[in-house]
Parts: sequence; C-alpha cells; structure tokens
Amino acid sequence: MSIQRLLVISLVANLVCLGGLVWSLTKVQSPPSQPAPVTSASGTATKTKRPEARVTERVVKEAEPFHWSLIESDDYQTYVENLRSIGCPEETIRDLVKQDLDKFYDQRKAEVLNNAPPRKDYWKTGHPTTLSQPSAGTRTQLAQLDQEKNGVLNELFGAKGVAAINRPSAYSRAQSKAKSGYTMDFIPEETKAELNSVEQEFGSKLLKTMAAGTSDAEDRNEILRLREEREDRIASMLTPDQKLEYDLRKSPTAANLRLQLDGFEPSEDEFRDIFQARKQFDDQHGTVPGTTISAAEAEERRLAEQAMNNGLRDTLGEDRYQDYMRQTDYDYKSIAKVAERQGLNDSVSARVYQMKNEAEELARSIRMDGGIPVNERQQQLQQIYSETSRSIETLMGQQGAASLQTQGGGRNWLNNLGRVNPYPISKPTFQVITSGAPSP
Repeated sequence: MSIQRLLVISLVANLVCLGGLVWSLTKVQSPPSQPAPVTSASGTATKTKRPEARVTERVVKEAEPFHWSLIESDDYQTYVENLRSIGCPEETIRDLVKQDLDKFYDQRKAEVLNNAPPRKDYWKTGHPTTLSQPSAGTRTQLAQLDQEKNGVLNELFGAKGVAAINRPSAYSRAQSKAKSGYTMDFIPEETKAELNSVEQEFGSKLLKTMAAGTSDAEDRNEILRLREEREDRIASMLTPDQKLEYDLRKSPTAANLRLQLDGFEPSEDEFRDIFQARKQFDDQHGTVPGTTISAAEAEERRLAEQAMNNGLRDTLGEDRYQDYMRQTDYDYKSIAKVAERQGLNDSVSARVYQMKNEAEELARSIRMDGGIPVNERQQQLQQIYSETSRSIETLMGQQGAASLQTQGGGRNWLNNLGRVNPYPISKPTFQVITSGAPSP
C-alpha cells in the first residue's frame, strides 16, 4: 500500500470524526424541548404547570482559617489558658505541655552530658552501677533540671495535676501487677509513686551500708536506724490499716516468712497471725546479717523469741504449732532433706528433730548448772552426744547418719552437744532488706 493512499484514508477518517464531534456539540447546546400541551376535558389546550421555585437567601461569611499559631505561646501559662479556651480536655493539655517540656529539658540534659568531661579513670573501684554513671557533679546538674521541670509543672497544674501526669500508664500498672503478683488497690495511685521512691531510696542506702565489708557495731546501728526511719516514713503516708496490708505484701518480714514457711503452707489467717507476731519481734529484736551481738542481747532475744512462740502455740494449736516450728527451722529442713534422699518418710524426720530438741535442752541445762564440776559436765555432755548419734543411726541408717554428720545442718548442732562451750551457730537465712515497687 502506497504512502499517498494511506494519507487519503487518514484524512477521510479525521473528517468523519470531526463531523461526529460537531453533531454531538449541536445536540448538547440545543434548547430543551417545550413540554407538550395538555388537552383539557373541553378540548382547550393548556400549558403544563411547574412548581414555583423557592428562592433561599444564604449569607456566607468568610471565616478566618484556624492555625496553631493562634493557640501557641512562648509563655506556658498563656498556652494553657488558650488551650482551655477552645475546650481542649485537661488531660490532653497536660500531655501536650509535658511532651513539650520533656523535649526541652531532654535537650538541656543532652547538653550537660555532652559537655561533661569523659571518664577515663577505669581503675577506680566501687559498685558497678555507680561506676557506669556520670560523675557526681553531672548527676547533680541532671537532678537540678528534673527539679526545675517539676517546678514548672507544679506551677501550671498543681499537686493533683502533677500526680496525674506521673501516674503510670495502664500498661505499666498491669506490668507491675503481673511482676509482683500482689494487688495494692487499697492505696491511692499518687501514694504508690511516693512509696516506690521511699523503697528505692532506703534500699539503695541499706545496700551501700551492707556492701561495705564486714559489718561492725557502728554499721549495725546505722542499718537499724535506716530500717526504723523507713518504717516511720511509710507509716506517715498510710493509715494503720493500709500500713498493715502494705507490710503483709511488701515488708522484709513478710518476704522472709514466705520463704521460711515453704512446706508449712499456711492459710491466710495463719499467715496474718504469724506475721503480726514476727513483725513485732523483728522490730524490737531484729538482727543484722554479718554482725554479732553480746551475750546479754542474745539471751534477751532468746527469751523474746520463746515468748513469741508460746503465743503462736496458743494461736495455732499444738499440732499446727509443731508443724510450724519444724518447717521454719533450718536444722529440720536439713534433717528432712537427708531423710528424703535415704527414702525415709516424714515421721523419721520429725522423730530426729524432736530428739535434737530434747538433747539440746538437756545439754543446755547441764552447761548452766554451775554446781557440776567441769570434768563431770564434759562427761555428761559427751554421753548425750554419743546416745543421740546412736539413736540417729538407728532411725536413719548408717549412711543417713553419716550424711547428717557431715552436712552443715547436722554437723553444727550435733557436734555442739558434746562441748562445754559450744561454738556459735550461724544458720543461713535469706534476708530481704527492702521491698520492690508497689503494684497497682
């Protein structure tokens, strides 16, 4: 096909398309057809009636477009008032201001940290958490910025507003609850934050004191003073009923009891009774791990513990009391562990433990009897030791008796039976010196 023929065909096609387009435009722009006349009953034609159009006048005012600059201000008080004037919710206002302040003060903190001289004293000794922190002067500057920011928030929103700002989120509260396992819904939210600060403050002080080598009398007095001060601070923040419920969940006494009563499985009422007796004893005669007390103090503590136990005997009843005494005694747990490994039942452990108590009481009475010559006292004590050892071998077998003789729980009390001046026995116990953050 020649090029000339193609051009002719193309030209004809374009002319056809152009004609179609002209025809379409003519149809669109033609006036609408008049409605056909309607013939009346008499045969006279009338015009179709149309509904009268209602003309509505609208007044359109040109509103000035809203812009954030109308609300924002360099002065926080003005900024807050502007937000309130447009009906912004108070919670949203607090969030906006705090976010702005956080950004501002975080920048200032970054400047402080960037300007601080880098630490090069890698040879310095101390607690790892302290060594990994900035210098004391830098930490002071950061703390001052936090205080300054809190002062601005307090001036804008007051104490209740600041408490609402610092209230942990629902997720944080749920995390804390899941971590601790103990509900604290009897304490107001703002008080929980204060309690957390108190616990962290005294926990840090106690750890620092107890980590400074072997504790002497001065350290012991300082630790007891800190414990007492912590108790007073917490008591000032709570009602007596709230304090009791808090202590049942968070106090060192409660934490220690939950460890010591493993195997006793107390009911809630039993735990509360034991706790109140033990808490009173700990407050008056509590000891500090790693320190020694005088003979007079030890005797006073023994008598107080005996009085406490007599009271618990009346409260718990004889059977539960005996079970309580066994399950809270490290020596019994050691006996029970050896018996279990030998395939012996609990009754054997109970009999050996009872034998231990009777032998210790008899040995103590002989030692305290000044009318018996020293040589005779030594013979009597040696006889108690020999008879007790044979009885244990009869109950637990030769291998069980040998195991009890060599492990710490049996070696201490059993060997002490034959001594006029027994060695001091230090029973390992887990001491909780402070508690964690309160949960919701």
